[in-house]
Amino acid sequence: MSNEKQYGLNGTQVWPTMFFTRLWESHALEAPGILKQLTHMQHKQTELIESGIAVGAKSEQGLYESTFDLFSDPDAGLQKLVHFIESSLALAVSVANNQEVPPQDLQIEFADSWYHVTNDGGFHDAHFHNGCSWCGIYYLQVGDSGQRRGKSAPNGGSRFYCPFNAGGGYRDYGNKYLSATIDPPLADGLLLIFPSYLLHSGLPYRGTNNRVVIAFNAMAFLKPGSVTQRLTPRAKTKN
Repeated sequence: MSNEKQYGLNGTQVWPTMFFTRLWESHALEAPGILKQLTHMQHKQTELIESGIAVGAKSEQGLYESTFDLFSDPDAGLQKLVHFIESSLALAVSVANNQEVPPQDLQIEFADSWYHVTNDGGFHDAHFHNGCSWCGIYYLQVGDSGQRRGKSAPNGGSRFYCPFNAGGGYRDYGNKYLSATIDPPLADGLLLIFPSYLLHSGLPYRGTNNRVVIAFNAMAFLKPGSVTQRLTPRAKTKN
């Protein structure tokens, strides 16, 4: 081995944080029907935050949140979207784990699912999700969401915060790569998948049209009978 290779600088990426995005090819066809169904459900709400979860982290006006069982609704268009999300998440989990198992060997289970309809400055303060390994946001209608002029926060954007305590709180150019915040892209029909440990927020939104998103918490297990032995399947409950 040459001295150059033996004593050269080697870099290894560890504990990566992965985001996944994917556009739904059936969005233009199915979105109007799904929006109609969600609007019908919104009008039936008796509370702005129907779920009753983390009310103190959400604006007191301009934000409608459903109960956390949205994916159980039998609406045909919504169920097509659920299938797209499920298959996309299985693919993402496979990629995140170095494709040790193919997506078809993974069983996706949704712990929670809900919608947000936002306007009039509605927001959701910084939070993370428990009881799941992956989370996601599907942008059904972004409305007027997007980057403002200059470096100000996006209107109605989804903001994510660095999960590492950079240098014990000390910041200089040496740890600039640990960006404090990330504002992912926004587009109608875009699915964003991210690990559950990431702190994130829904920034305030104002626009001519409502901002409508569908969110979920999910878990992934090996399907029964999977031939892969390197991963530990979900533990069985003892009798």
